[in-house]
Amino acid sequence: MKYTVFWSIRASKELNKLPQSVSDRIYDKVGSIADDPYRTAEQCEGYPFYHQRIGAYRAVLKIDDSALSIRVHKVGPRKNVYDR
Repeated sequence: MKYTVFWSIRASKELNKLPQSVSDRIYDKVGSIADDPYRTAEQCEGYPFYHQRIGAYRAVLKIDDSALSIRVHKVGPRKNVYDR
């Protein structure tokens, strides 16, 4: 089963602000987990979201099994991505 990846407007803007090499790496990594998102994504404690590690950066994801979709909510450096 392959999941479809959707990027929120916020995540797209945050991705565009990052250096090109970093944004390419994040985009590739998130796309690569579409086959099995639970293999490497970890659940955020106390929240219905998951996070994917990409070096010093994180992508905050919402995985919907019924629609086979992954929605990327936020992208950024680890120290800032969990701020509300």
